Amino acid sequence: MEIVMVHGYFLRGTGSNLFVANTCRELCKLGHQVKLFCQEEKPQLFDFIESAWEFDRDNHNITAVFQQATPYPGKCQLYRPNLNGFLPVYVFDYYPGYVVKTYLDCTPAEIEAYIEDNRRALDAVVDPGRTALVLSNHTIMQPVYVARSRLSDCRHVMTVHGSCLNFSVRHSLLLKDYAQEALANAEWVVFVSHYSRQEFLAFFNNDPCLYAKSLVISGGVDLKNFVSLNDSGEKQTEIDGMLASLAASPLITGQPIAATALWQTDADVVSKLARIDFADEKIILYYGKYLWTKGIQLLIAAAPLVLMKNHRLRIILVGFGSSRDYFETLVKVLDQGDLAAFITLIRKPETVDATISADTTVYFDALLNKLNDPDFASAYQAAATGAIREAIVFTGYLGHQHLKSLIACCEITVAPSIFPEAFGLVAVEALASGIIPVLTNHSGFAEMISIYCQVFGDIFDRGEAEGAFRPPALNGELVFDLAGSLNYLLNYYAGLSNSARQEVRNRARKICADHYTWEAVAQRYLLCSNSDVDLGQNWISPEGERDGTKYNQ
Repeated sequence: MEIVMVHGYFLRGTGSNLFVANTCRELCKLGHQVKLFCQEEKPQLFDFIESAWEFDRDNHNITAVFQQATPYPGKCQLYRPNLNGFLPVYVFDYYPGYVVKTYLDCTPAEIEAYIEDNRRALDAVVDPGRTALVLSNHTIMQPVYVARSRLSDCRHVMTVHGSCLNFSVRHSLLLKDYAQEALANAEWVVFVSHYSRQEFLAFFNNDPCLYAKSLVISGGVDLKNFVSLNDSGEKQTEIDGMLASLAASPLITGQPIAATALWQTDADVVSKLARIDFADEKIILYYGKYLWTKGIQLLIAAAPLVLMKNHRLRIILVGFGSSRDYFETLVKVLDQGDLAAFITLIRKPETVDATISADTTVYFDALLNKLNDPDFASAYQAAATGAIREAIVFTGYLGHQHLKSLIACCEITVAPSIFPEAFGLVAVEALASGIIPVLTNHSGFAEMISIYCQVFGDIFDRGEAEGAFRPPALNGELVFDLAGSLNYLLNYYAGLSNSARQEVRNRARKICADHYTWEAVAQRYLLCSNSDVDLGQNWISPEGERDGTKYNQ
């Protein structure tokens, strides 16, 4: 069948981008024809894209800009609407070649122009008579311009991702009106977690009509794109292969990294990673965006507390985003032992990054109070001074072809987000690599935590593991809770035999093999095209399919 996938952004880096790319690939594997509307400018990076087309200024005519043979029976054509250099977003970041504004900062005229550019692009190339299913992403504005296009009478499934509601729609009556326009046209509204569904329904006053057409389909993972070690002794070999590949990669530009650059890899990333002894050092890995909402500042503040108990420690930060300057400044002043400057940066983050909300200082309350104790302050300062800059390694962006090796060879991945997360995609990817992630215990992350708490209940001391796997929800103790979780797991792993450590890896990966594959995701969406199938309210994601025995291993 012919499927139209509408996604207003790119195919790399963020959860929704990866969701769209992987779902399109699986649809092509299953033999379907996909018309993909997005802004991705490097189609050659994606093996499922057969051709790419760009629109003229008026979004009436298209020009072929790329073509390749693909290995799948279904084919994907990528269409890139001409936005005339303007890109509205939910969370601000820098995108070279675009004037970027958050939706809250856009004028009504700018929003309407953006919708119209995309609507014209859709209408120029789609054929409603041939389109069996339309898949749109986010709450605004992609499903809005679907509703205003020739596709308005087609079977339309709208997928709600994480940031749109909480950063945009929740704060504007105008944007809420657009969301309601989108919801009225969609036949099904899909959420990536039960938390996301409940939060969304509550915001729209538990509208019975919305409730009746809401479904949960969790994201997935391609197990072939992630590796899990068969033995801890394989770490250095895996890393050596990754470094050799990375050294030859076109990602390495040889130019100094710009903190605001999009999807740029640090020019010296190979030498940075080559200095790490993956066999003997304890590795904690963060990967995602360099944004304050992701809580990286909490991880940096927790680092001296972890260094106090783990001297051979590395915290690798992989990503891109506009808050990198702030994070590097925090590391710099800690390494210099300048606690006064560190405290000022925590209390007044806007001095470096104007986008950071002053309200988030509350998560540092316990640490700031403890730093009033001279003995604690001295120990904290001593652990950081001259050590933390070496311990914390920024790499810039890494694609999954390289990132997969880092995940498999670390001890822990960490995602300390302080804003709601619709779904724990980073957690699923870590589990696919045999690694248990440490997540802040809220929103969509909490659903993932509940699963692996059950799976590993007989390996870890249940009481202690509950505390380690579930750092309490957001509060002033968060820095200490995060450090406690990391210290517990690092210490626990250090005492495990190689066979016991391998059992952890095997169980982690099995969670994904059993419940989180992109093929299953694609198949669930395809069911939405069948009018004879009663999906009903019992059609839910793996997290909800617990019958009391399913997760007993």
